[in-house]
This record gives sequence, structure tokens and C-alpha cells, in this order.
Amino acid sequence: MKLKRISFLSLAIALVFFLQACNSSPQGASSEEKKSSGNFPERQIEIIVGFGAGGGSDNFARAIAKELKDILGVNINVVNMPGAAGINSADHVARQPADGYTIWSATSNHPVNIAAGVEKNDLSKLTSVGRVQNDTMTLQVKSDGKFKDIDDLIAKAKEKPGEITIGGTGSAGFDELVVKQFEKATGTKFNYISFEGSGEMTAALLGGHIDVIAEEPGPSIAQLESGDIKMLIAFTEEKMEGFEDVPISTEMGIDVTDGQGRGFMVHKDTPPEIISALEKALEEAKNRPDYKEYEKANYLHLRDGWLNSEEYNAEFEKLIDTYGSLLKE
Repeated sequence: MKLKRISFLSLAIALVFFLQACNSSPQGASSEEKKSSGNFPERQIEIIVGFGAGGGSDNFARAIAKELKDILGVNINVVNMPGAAGINSADHVARQPADGYTIWSATSNHPVNIAAGVEKNDLSKLTSVGRVQNDTMTLQVKSDGKFKDIDDLIAKAKEKPGEITIGGTGSAGFDELVVKQFEKATGTKFNYISFEGSGEMTAALLGGHIDVIAEEPGPSIAQLESGDIKMLIAFTEEKMEGFEDVPISTEMGIDVTDGQGRGFMVHKDTPPEIISALEKALEEAKNRPDYKEYEKANYLHLRDGWLNSEEYNAEFEKLIDTYGSLLKE
């Protein structure tokens, strides 16, 4: 009888421990999900960049990765996966596990691609971590080339519609949409040539293979400072620090001010606590002295780019509607 009582007591104690174990974790989460969420990150994180090395998106991802490595305490590996204005890289990230270890370096090409109907990985497949940059688009030419200033470029483009070549990164992406807006505002027509990365595009300009590039100041800052390349116009509301003599679109009556936004996205099903941890780390990273120095050196400090996860998702939704209307026109 005593033996039976001991056996019953042991069974009761075991049952209590089992129930406590079941209630200690969020309902519906697997043991693997609980472990990864609570201890994130435990291993290397990959940042996937949809453009080639040396461009604005690549430089941005590497500058942030350097800070995130220190903040999160794991290695951050930046992988370039160029092609189709970022579509190939988005598709890769959408097919990876929803665990926060594969992050996509998103740009303003993403809402353009969705609006154009060529990107299947919309906000039902990928969700935002946060936006850091809101860059400034410009038109640049060789200093010893055929164009004296922006008025000269516009006049010659009107004389020879479709003959002046203008380079941008990606086909049917953000750069091309900015060029299309400029054409519409000025009554001009250019021959748009797409490149996989800024380095390749700048080399083509310096080699005389194209006439103009649609580019941010950062990737070509060395050539701008050396005088090999000059800026004809900046698409912005205010004069650019360091380029005060360059005309801006708004003072010329050209209603084009879109900037290249850059941030990060992850698989839609990534646990909220992991997204929150990445968002917090990203906000800290963009405020660190080394990143601020990089930002200023590349003229990325001229506009406040920060949007948190929720705000960046809302911005994407707004841009998808805006670009959808422009593409219909």
C-alpha cells in the first residue's frame, strides 16, 4: 500500500512539471521558434544586396553591417546578388527561413517593381525592419563633355529626342522612373541605359560610352571632388551642402524630388520579437559616430531618412500607390 502511495505521488509531481513546461512558452510557438526568438542572434546574419559592389546600396549595407556586427555580437556577411532591379535578391530572401538570419537591403526600387506588376514579393511576403536613408538623386556628366549646364542639356535633348544616353542602375526601376518624371516635366526624351551597379555606370560615363548618369552624390563623390564629373541638377527641395552652386529641381519649376530610400526587410513570418530586436539594433547603428561620419562624407545626411518598421511599411504602401499612378500615365 505504501508503495502505491509513493508511485501516485511521483506521477502527480511529474504531471505538475509537465504542465508548467507547457505553459512557460507562448501558445502556438514551436520549441525551435522559442529558442531562436529568445536568444537571437546566435549565428551569422546575411544581408542580401540587390545591386553590384561599389554602388550606393552596397556601400550603405556595408556601413550598417559594420555597426550591427558590434551591436548584435555576431558576424554580418554582405552578399551582392544583382539583377532585375533588386527582384532576384528579394525572391532569394522570401525563400529563406523566417528566422531573421537573412535580411534584405531594400531600396525605392521595391515599390516601383510592385507597382509595375513585376515583383511578386510584396508586403504579404516581406515586411520592414526600418528605413535609414533618403538619398538625393542628381544628374551628372563629364566635366569636359558636351553639356555646359542643365539648360544646355535640356535644350540639346529637345533638339535630338532619344539620342542622348542616360545611365541608371536597374531596368524599369527607381532610377528610370526618376528619369521619366524629368522627361515629362521638361518635355524631353532620353535613351535610358541600365547598369547593374554604380561603378560600372560611372566608368561608362568617364569612358564616353554614355552622356549622362542619374546618380546620388555618394557613389561618384571622388570624381565630383576631383572635377572629372560635374553635377547639373539635384532633385531636392533645398540646396545641397557642398554643392550650393548646383541648381535644384524645385527652383527650376521641375516637380521631381524623389530620393532613393534604403532600409531593411525580412520574411513576413519572422517572429515580431526578432523584428523588434533588429529594428532596435538598426536604430542604434544609424546613430553611431562611424556611421554618421560615413553618412556625411557621402552626402546622406541632407535628409532625415529614419522610419521604424511600422512607418516603413506605411511608406511602401504609399509609394506603391504613387508609382502605380505614374506608371499608368
